[in-house]
Amino acid sequence: MVGIDGSDVSKEALRLALYEAALRGTRVRAVHAWLPVLPVALTGPGVVPPIDIEPIRDAAAELLSATVAAVAGEKAADVELAAVEGHAAGAILENAHDAELIVVGQRGHGAIKTLVLGSVSHDVVQHARCPVLVVPAPRD
Repeated sequence: MVGIDGSDVSKEALRLALYEAALRGTRVRAVHAWLPVLPVALTGPGVVPPIDIEPIRDAAAELLSATVAAVAGEKAADVELAAVEGHAAGAILENAHDAELIVVGQRGHGAIKTLVLGSVSHDVVQHARCPVLVVPAPRD
């Protein structure tokens, strides 16, 4: 089970997940979580028109598919894809119900990024029911 967001560190996480799956003789499930960006009325009370989330869902599925294809190459067809509406940590944990290993990238932000895990990787490590491999973000 690997979390994908299209970043370089998530691509490295996918490479490691593919390697681990080959060692274990199992498959990889790649999960990309997405949330719709809802419009907000900026000037007083008003009605915000409903948005069509289909293009957002399609873009999320395309990002996941393109990332897996770019990294896995001919093995991409063997990777199970799950583009899930929701928060990243929750989507990863829900899709890891039968996982032997979860692989996530660390994407620390700000001045203290080297001191703590990112919020997604931290939540996954804290709540996973299987081992978690956290791939460090590249050094600047």
